[in-house]
Amino acid sequence: MEEQRLMRRFSDLFDETIVVIENVRKGFFAQNAAMVKESRNRFKEILKSRVAYTERIIQEKDKDEVQKLFIHLLIPLQTVALAIENLMEKMEIKTDSNIIFSEKALMEIKALFDVMETQLIDTKDFVATKNPHLKTSIRKGLDDIKRMSDEFDLVHQNRLITGICMPKASYLYIDITKSIKNISKGIVGFSEMI
Repeated sequence: MEEQRLMRRFSDLFDETIVVIENVRKGFFAQNAAMVKESRNRFKEILKSRVAYTERIIQEKDKDEVQKLFIHLLIPLQTVALAIENLMEKMEIKTDSNIIFSEKALMEIKALFDVMETQLIDTKDFVATKNPHLKTSIRKGLDDIKRMSDEFDLVHQNRLITGICMPKASYLYIDITKSIKNISKGIVGFSEMI
């Protein structure tokens, strides 16, 4: 297997994932449960479509260097996929149950989402170009998400204490922000292994 073909496969995967993330975002902020559910199902289809290829590579006894790289890159990709799945699950719960977040909480999630989406786009471009500036930008995205998340957590605690945020919404808010942070960590892990 040649490395260029492998990187094209990853680039295509990120392209499809970015579209799903944009759609789930639209559904979440529009409180559109059907759109969130559709995005979640589409993401599952994307992952399933890669299973046969992945199993074939893993089962080969004599792997070349590119196949070994592919297997190493699967670990951070699994982290990203699991975090995306968890994010979409919590967004689906919120929209299905019509749980309302405060305007402040929605703005915080949007800010985190913006950085994460930029990381996904930069990672797709980094896979294709190996531009070191993109790698730096991806790492900076994680730093920004950690910083913002820490600030938002503190403000969120105050909203919960004062009763502005309800416990049911609080659980989902925390899980959504944590999932975004985990996606970001996985993206950085992936980009650093290339």
